[in-house]
Amino acid sequence: MKIKASIIKHQWPFFNKSSAVNPYPLSDYTSLIFFSVILGIASGLTAVGLHEFIHLMNNLFFPSEFNFSGSLPLPYWVIAIPALGMFFQWLMSHQFPQQAKQKGVVEVIKAVFFRQGFISLKSTIFHFLVPAICMGTGGTVGPEAPAAKSGAGIVSALGQLFRLKGDKLRIFTAAGAGAAIAGVFNTPLAGVFFGIEVVLLNDLHASALTAFILSSVSASAVSRTFLGNQPKFIFNQLILGSYSTFIFYLLLGIGAGLLSVAFIRTSESVQKGFVNLYQKKVNPLFIMLIIGLLMGGAGWWIPDIFGIGYSCINKILAQGFNSPTVLILFILKFFLVILILRSGGFGGIFAPSMFLGACYGYLFSQSLNLLFHLHLDPTTYTLVGMGSMLAGINSVPITSILILFEMTNNYHFILPLMLGTVGSHLISHIALHGSIYLRELKREGYSYVFSRDIHVLRSIKVQDAVRADILLLPESAPSSEVIKKFLDSQHDTIYVVNDENKITGVIKSKTLRYVLAEYEQLHHLLLASDIAEPDVVYLRSEDNLEEAMKIFAHHQLEEIPVLDSADPRRIIGTLHYQDVLNAYNQLLNRLNLAEGLASEFKAIQEDALQEVIPGFSLAEVDIPEAFIGKSLAKLQLRNKYRIDVLMVEEGDQSIFTGQEEGKKQVMPDKNYVLKRGARLIIYGRTLDVVNFKKIAEKS
Repeated sequence: MKIKASIIKHQWPFFNKSSAVNPYPLSDYTSLIFFSVILGIASGLTAVGLHEFIHLMNNLFFPSEFNFSGSLPLPYWVIAIPALGMFFQWLMSHQFPQQAKQKGVVEVIKAVFFRQGFISLKSTIFHFLVPAICMGTGGTVGPEAPAAKSGAGIVSALGQLFRLKGDKLRIFTAAGAGAAIAGVFNTPLAGVFFGIEVVLLNDLHASALTAFILSSVSASAVSRTFLGNQPKFIFNQLILGSYSTFIFYLLLGIGAGLLSVAFIRTSESVQKGFVNLYQKKVNPLFIMLIIGLLMGGAGWWIPDIFGIGYSCINKILAQGFNSPTVLILFILKFFLVILILRSGGFGGIFAPSMFLGACYGYLFSQSLNLLFHLHLDPTTYTLVGMGSMLAGINSVPITSILILFEMTNNYHFILPLMLGTVGSHLISHIALHGSIYLRELKREGYSYVFSRDIHVLRSIKVQDAVRADILLLPESAPSSEVIKKFLDSQHDTIYVVNDENKITGVIKSKTLRYVLAEYEQLHHLLLASDIAEPDVVYLRSEDNLEEAMKIFAHHQLEEIPVLDSADPRRIIGTLHYQDVLNAYNQLLNRLNLAEGLASEFKAIQEDALQEVIPGFSLAEVDIPEAFIGKSLAKLQLRNKYRIDVLMVEEGDQSIFTGQEEGKKQVMPDKNYVLKRGARLIIYGRTLDVVNFKKIAEKS
């Protein structure tokens, strides 16, 4: 699969010049607080609106006179309601295919990492309305994915209206998703960690945390104002059991982890099946209508399967079902959620995860009580099961703990909950090597690495670290010449070339031991081609050091010959393993220096110096007119002026405020061409920096 892009851990600087300059007469920290609260309120209102719209749709399609208690059968035409909902979803997807593709939390992650936090307003409206229709017509999915997408989208739109750009818009878009979760579930702390664990992929920085906390608290306050502050889940007193029984909570978590793996893999298999069907020209509407009828039939049989399922969870907590019914509910939920979402329906999996966990926890406790005559409390195990399945399916252990704590307003079962969620998360993570969201990104052609090491290696070309010094011998060279070459040089490797100057073999110094043992008898017969090992691994000049490191590791080599990418017959040198490490460390040190100083750039006044260490200074200067349009390689600033360019700040000046807008920091390579309006961040000996500043000022 071709990798389209890589999600690398980003820095989230809110206070340096790499972010868009604040166009308002507020300090950066004040504007952070102000916008966090304002945008959090907007996200909270969006979550409340989604909640009310789902409720409106539900009342429209399932009038209050319907008897959902199960004492009387529902009318048969209820079976058609979810099918009608699936038809509406297909119709909207058919009319707005581009928006339909931008589905769920994964799109928020992509917007934050790849699109500067931009989410189109049309996509936001689509994912506000369509999932609500799905849930309002009985679709047994959750509201969190549409809430996160809608909240992030509204914040993105408002952020653009407020002229927020760059990392600021990224942060607030991510915070908007977390705030919407806080609003829709009335869980401010869980909203914060949803943003961190899911949207930011566990990449946390101080300014992002501030925005997340303030936005989530604001959204939750809005939610409580309009929707009240009653806990979603109601239950009687919990009985945790003695500490000797706590092992069962861990076992519950391990089982939940295995079920989570089964859920995710089943979901992926079903998706592949639907993709194959749709590629064979099977009409998606036909499939979606069938699934809608299955949903309707299940709801007619057991009405509690309709919708999000909070009321059904409360019945399980109150032990209002017998075990066979709970098992049926589990099986129906497990497959219907997958079928609805993978066939083309819209919704989330947080609420279904908790529903599945409630069923599983209840069945787990009842089974042990029956088999081993224990006295485990089904209510406690139901709650722990909810958190465990939530953590296992979504890879959000902290969010799972907090969301159960906040949705129940009860912290007494926190230790059992931690045991269950950690056990489930570990099993799921070990089995799947990543969350359901990362797996979705990988299927779409994106990869993710957990540090910037790969990014650094990818940014360096082999040609930038190659040694031009290489030993070459023709295939016809006698063995005596091979030995002489080794004795006269410091090289451990000789490369054998044919008449076309193409490498056909490699001779390593250790190979000579075998030659010398038979030298007297064979020296007049052996040629370089006879001694050489024929399997030669090589790199091209345009390859990057990540690819080189993979080859070094796989073949256990110390050096690799490098061919010219433009002319593969031309050998330009060798790349040594130590050279890769040196190039990596040099660039990493430079990045560390640049990033460490980035937060200090605000202290550098116009045309002022800042001494970093005694005798060495940093300065921000305009680009001399004569330098514009030329590359750093051509200018050779280090050789001519003895200064290093750490960073280039690009940006345009506003005709209204005189401030630079859209400013961004660029880590230039030697091929970077200087542009008008940009400024250089230079570093070197203080005297050299001063001299270069004078040159820049004269121009």
